[in-house]
Amino acid sequence: MTREAAPERSTEGMVDYDANSRAQKQNALHNSDVIFDLANRAASRSLPMNITDYGCGPGHSAIETVRPALKAWNALPNANLSVCHADQPGNDWNALMGLVFGDDGYANTANAPQVRTSVGSFYERMMPDNSVTIATCFFASHWLSQSVQLHSPETIWFADLTGEARQKMWQLAKRDWVKFLHLRAQELQPGGYLFVSALGAVPEEGEINGIAAAGRGNYRAQQAVVASMVEDGQLDREVADNFVFGLWFLTENEARQAIEQNAELSKLYEIDTIEAEYVDDGGDLFLDCLSDPLEYGRRYAGYTRAYAGTTLRRNLFEPSAGHERTAEQLETEFFKRLEALYAEKTSRYACEQWHLKAILKRI
Repeated sequence: MTREAAPERSTEGMVDYDANSRAQKQNALHNSDVIFDLANRAASRSLPMNITDYGCGPGHSAIETVRPALKAWNALPNANLSVCHADQPGNDWNALMGLVFGDDGYANTANAPQVRTSVGSFYERMMPDNSVTIATCFFASHWLSQSVQLHSPETIWFADLTGEARQKMWQLAKRDWVKFLHLRAQELQPGGYLFVSALGAVPEEGEINGIAAAGRGNYRAQQAVVASMVEDGQLDREVADNFVFGLWFLTENEARQAIEQNAELSKLYEIDTIEAEYVDDGGDLFLDCLSDPLEYGRRYAGYTRAYAGTTLRRNLFEPSAGHERTAEQLETEFFKRLEALYAEKTSRYACEQWHLKAILKRI
């Protein structure tokens, strides 16, 4: 079963998001040449040029995502340029604007663009018709439009779901992907590009459901901590048995077929690129800390808190809280145990990264 709720943003309430968003910043920098190329392809002297970053977050990754497009367009004389950062109300907007207008921000450069924000869900309209030249969405579109409750006592994430629970989750994910693409098609200018870079999954024999999904070690580490806290009576067993993260990491075929098999979408977009690629970080996001197990544990706990803290708090800790333990105490205990687990087991729960890259041209 599912319950409607406001889409969750992992950055809400986080004061240390930027310090723990290594993967997000790395991804933006990794794709800078692609964004620069797309901006050049879509450049026009007759239309206002805008780059909108959907699910921008509050960190440096939001700055690095838009910077390459501005670099490409600043070479054009008398260009009408604007940037829009789009995200949920709970995003730390003050932190983001501090970076935008800070010493290293793009708003302090020559030919600075207009800076705008759009506050809401990218499962709704966020920009006017035909107003966006380049639309980016990095590490955000894999979050579903609603929180999810499914009976899944063996796992807390989509990739290890089986049977009816997995089918229900996939139907939600497919519906959201199609809806997201329809909405962006209305907002894009003809000839504009949508560039989605999300966590992805690839076929792998021997894995549950025959796929290896990004971050599998990290989610299984969280599952181990949840199970230990249930066993110790700190988390409500029924709550934990029905908790699953509201996300889905698409495979290349899932992302492509949703477009090609949809009569309307196939007329709205020309597929430039859809692929799932392995990010060569040695198979471990924090490989550089492996020689120091305590630091390794701290890094993984901080990283997990940055993207998952809100979801865990709302859907696991708060419903399990009672007169003996508050939600804050449960949260503290969870991340204490997660940090200790990584310090003890280290690379057994390493976070591998596969990214889904989808570049679509608006027809």
